[in-house]
Amino acid sequence: MKVLLINPKFAPTIWSFDGLRPFTGTSFSTTPLGLATVAALTPSSWEVEIIDENVEPIDFDQPADLVAISAFNVQYHRALEIAGEFKKRGRKIAFGGPYCSLFPEAFEGKADHRIAGEAEDIWPLFLREFQQGKAREFYQAPKASVDIRKSPIPRFDLLKGDRYNMFSLQTTRGCPYNCEFCDIIIMDGRKPRTKTVEQVLAEVDHCVRQGAHYIVFGDANFIGNIAFARELLKALADYSRKNDYPIEFSCELTINVAHHPDLLELLQEANFYAVFIGIESPRKQSLLEAGKHQNTREDIIEDIKRIQSYHISVVAGMIVGFDSDDKGIFKETYDFLQDLGIAFTTCGTLMALPHTPLLKRLEAEGRLLDLEWTDMNGHGASDCNFIPKLMTPDELRRGYNWLSRCLYRYDSYADRLVASLSRFRNRNREHKRVNLDVKFLNILAKVFVYYTFTFDLKRISFFYRTMWRVAAGGPFSVGKWLEFFRWISTHRAFRQYVLETQGDPEGANPDNPPFPEVPDRRPAPSATDAERELVVSGEIKASD
Repeated sequence: MKVLLINPKFAPTIWSFDGLRPFTGTSFSTTPLGLATVAALTPSSWEVEIIDENVEPIDFDQPADLVAISAFNVQYHRALEIAGEFKKRGRKIAFGGPYCSLFPEAFEGKADHRIAGEAEDIWPLFLREFQQGKAREFYQAPKASVDIRKSPIPRFDLLKGDRYNMFSLQTTRGCPYNCEFCDIIIMDGRKPRTKTVEQVLAEVDHCVRQGAHYIVFGDANFIGNIAFARELLKALADYSRKNDYPIEFSCELTINVAHHPDLLELLQEANFYAVFIGIESPRKQSLLEAGKHQNTREDIIEDIKRIQSYHISVVAGMIVGFDSDDKGIFKETYDFLQDLGIAFTTCGTLMALPHTPLLKRLEAEGRLLDLEWTDMNGHGASDCNFIPKLMTPDELRRGYNWLSRCLYRYDSYADRLVASLSRFRNRNREHKRVNLDVKFLNILAKVFVYYTFTFDLKRISFFYRTMWRVAAGGPFSVGKWLEFFRWISTHRAFRQYVLETQGDPEGANPDNPPFPEVPDRRPAPSATDAERELVVSGEIKASD
């Protein structure tokens, strides 16, 4: 029997990096880890093929006994269109993936089968019953129950790896924190489950053999289990040294990494070039309200500076629209990010996701609006499905529009990039980036052409003035210049997305906020001793 595993095309988002394609020649940002894992879980008696519509067209006429479609919320409508085309040809359809796992009700009646939850146990069971002609319409895995040490190496060999910017892997599932707006803990639980170090190294090596140069770890919190993270980083550092640093890594983790110097050293030794941190807000009261207590303990700006000093770029997740956010939050967030020196931020408006504590609270307060999640992009978008407390939905969208455009003005972006790179300190002499091969030099040449041979004088000035400022600030290192070219070229993608969705960045003035009449806000109260005691109790204490 044959199964087709389909990843529908994503609508453009800030994460798509569409503007990078002229430089890299790739088609999409990351490999579909979920489908590669499902392919590895498929019994050998089945023929399996992965089709990622983001890098190749779908042949709807090819024979298959089963078509399994995975989808995030933003892929929902395209997923239904794909299912419709295969249904016309008499194919059996199964839906699964993140959105079906979080909100399976959205797919009810849309296909022959629905598969919700972690695939390791229920996918082989479903295929076995499918072959027997006994497959049920709905399969629901017990939440956070899978022993991921038994999860196989993803079948990246079934993908066209050269069409992606980076490969994606996962070392843990679950997060020990309890942020009100987050759906990770709903699906994966609060207790981090880990793979073995040997298992992760085997997956990394598999990616390298498939031609990968960059790997992003998709864990909700790479240091959710600090003891495991420490052991893994030592092994990754050893792997990098022994194999002449074939891979650059990135991951998502929490701000408390700044208080573990040994982890920062290991991240640098293992060749991590960037980390994503959910900073969320400059206001302590908003962080406390959202349950983001781990961000309230220390000075975030000093924490970010410390991380950057280890030759690691920081990407920030930011949110506006918390109940404590008034109309002054947009200017405050802009100034905060300029001080942080974080070039790329996935700033978006707060959104209540299915089954999250935030959704339940807003529903109880009668503040929910449209619950059609399939048209909402989340990070990097101005979606909002509830009534904000201190402003109207229109004011929230207007303020976000101003903020988003200001962040990607040439001068604003340059200031943040220069500040970040000036803090780099190459503490590890063995630290080495991916070799400067022909492909990289070709990308570099395209970047110079784009920023030089143009009638856009602002673009030319942005490139050369920023390059001069980087050269004049901080010590020299090859890694710093690689980061400069990485983020100066990626700005093309950010700017293009903002231009298409929010308007011309150069038309927004950071000195002229959208709501200048906002009165001075009283300082947000600090966490009390009782609150701090609560924060460091239980699982959070054990993980930090």
